[in-house]
Amino acid sequence: MDIIEDGFTHEETDVILSIPISRTGSTNRLRWFHTACGTYSVKRDTGLLWSSWKMVHSFDETENHLFFRCETSHKFWFCSSLQLNSIELEGVDFLQSWASFCNRVDQLDNKMELFQEFVFGLWRLWKNRNDIIFNHKNHEPAEILMDWRMSLAEYRNAAEKREQSMKPVLTKVAHDGTGQKHWHKPGFGTIKINTDAAWSKVTQRAGLGWVARDFAGVLQGVGGSGSMRFHSAAAAEAAAIREALEDCLLRGFGNVIIESDAKTIVQMIRNELTQDFRLECLLGDIEFLARRMQAVVFVFVSRESNKAAHLVAKYVGEKGRDFMWDCIGPEFLFNTLAQDINLPLRI
Repeated sequence: MDIIEDGFTHEETDVILSIPISRTGSTNRLRWFHTACGTYSVKRDTGLLWSSWKMVHSFDETENHLFFRCETSHKFWFCSSLQLNSIELEGVDFLQSWASFCNRVDQLDNKMELFQEFVFGLWRLWKNRNDIIFNHKNHEPAEILMDWRMSLAEYRNAAEKREQSMKPVLTKVAHDGTGQKHWHKPGFGTIKINTDAAWSKVTQRAGLGWVARDFAGVLQGVGGSGSMRFHSAAAAEAAAIREALEDCLLRGFGNVIIESDAKTIVQMIRNELTQDFRLECLLGDIEFLARRMQAVVFVFVSRESNKAAHLVAKYVGEKGRDFMWDCIGPEFLFNTLAQDINLPLRI
């Protein structure tokens, strides 16, 4: 941290130190973050490819000609499995040519595969154009076709492996807690962990808190971290869950319920939403830690039933350092813990 603070401005330092870093060595994964569903649909997102390329390359009529009317591209499209007469596709600009192809295949059952092949073909032609300009090397159409098939096969194999590797983290699915207004005790033999984060947009710092209680509502441990920075509240909420899981492993908890009032994060962990690529390493760590435990259930709850964790997160955030309490717990937490189990005693 000293090296970073010495070499960068205060604003740059805050950004750098807020980058989430994996603690478990999570592996690289394929991610698509342009659509909420995580799936690329050409019919719905026709302008995405065009807008991205236009921003970088500023397509004009000459460049569009290279994709469809020049001899190399014409031979490539005709000899490909698409068997296109590219001259018929060429419009006044690239967007019109793209729309022309979309209209041709829109009613076909295998249109998504055809869209995919078409996009990879455009990419190979563009790489050939770059080799001509920057490396003075022009590839033969047959060579471009071979590279196109290899790239397409590699992508499809990677996509298939990704689908096979996406297994749910949960051993079972509990209620989502949307109607739960008060904290409820877990079942016998289960530890319930409530987590929360108190993040400041100004300082980029967050307090992370977690509270562990058993089936009788008896406190089993409390922890908090107030020394870390995050780029968003969502990152802080995910980090709070990660910290809680690490604490569970240290304390030997095997069968746990993790409750959080961060609904989006819980849905990402449960594979109900596409994971935000900016949270990839945090979510990857959570998955890794969860698989090391006997049974883990992730549940979304209302803020009203998550007060204890919020108080811890707020406290450690204000102190700016890490804390760990045993089954006695801190004094500021006693009244909330008593209220959660309807204990009339207050201090």
